[in-house]
Amino acid sequence: MPATLSVVFMGTPDFSVPTLEALIGHPKFRVDAVVTQPDRPKGRGKKLTPSPVKQIAIGHGIPVLQPEKTREPENVARLSEIKPDYIVVVAYGQILPLSILQIPRLLPVNLHASLLPRWRGAAPIHRAFLAGDTVTGVCVMIMAEGLDTGDVLSRRKTEITEEDTAGRLHDRLARTGAVLMAETLVEYAGGGIVPERQDGSLATYAAKLGHADFIIDWTGPAESVSRKIRGLSPFPGAMTSLGGKIIKPLFAKVAAREGTLGEPGAALGVSGDGISVACGAGSVVITELKPEGKPAMAAHAFTLGHKVCVGDKFSRPDGL
Repeated sequence: MPATLSVVFMGTPDFSVPTLEALIGHPKFRVDAVVTQPDRPKGRGKKLTPSPVKQIAIGHGIPVLQPEKTREPENVARLSEIKPDYIVVVAYGQILPLSILQIPRLLPVNLHASLLPRWRGAAPIHRAFLAGDTVTGVCVMIMAEGLDTGDVLSRRKTEITEEDTAGRLHDRLARTGAVLMAETLVEYAGGGIVPERQDGSLATYAAKLGHADFIIDWTGPAESVSRKIRGLSPFPGAMTSLGGKIIKPLFAKVAAREGTLGEPGAALGVSGDGISVACGAGSVVITELKPEGKPAMAAHAFTLGHKVCVGDKFSRPDGL
């Protein structure tokens, strides 16, 4: 194994950053280039804004490539000239063609936020939450032409608890994956890992979220309502309506698991903890929410400016 391993890193959002930083700071790796999505308009002024990965790369003086399509001949040629040992992909945002996958001397590898073959695809963190999974994790896998079908090099598990949100789980998996990626690349280069073939018969698919996924069904049991709210928090946010205005609850804890306490969606009371709401079975307490057109706030703070009475109904937003 050479003294240092050359890496081309491909990633775009915040989830990618811990792995990039781990590789930059590791004595065994030399990040020779970063590939990320082109700058996109952002905010009210629609100003072109670099991705989080680009900002990190620039701060460390690493060359940045931003092709519209990775298969562009110029991009393929530039990566081929680098002759990296690894191409490391973390939430890059494009499917890589064979012309890219064949470039590295050792492997093209990807960090995926699930325990493959469960939740292949675009939204593994949200789907694990919404399905009621109690355990998930991250995998380092060899990239192949199929959708997350490559052999797995390593995996690390984590529990999904009742205190988790999708955002908290996202951040934890990003940190865990960064450590796992660095360890895995060193161990594989030294001949210490035998790739594990996935069992395709066990595969499930993490499809992109659609409008139907966002709507809270208050007729469900308290556990599923809490999980829906936490599994979409803070982004894109589960949706309900109160007084004709859209509300996005951001955290809800189970208050009662059984019994019919009121009409599903009806407010049962307000306290310093938040707003208690009846479900099809049991109830939840909304502790944090985002009102339409306003920033996130504690649910109790919301009730100080918007009176919520017992019996007021949370319902499906009109037109959704």
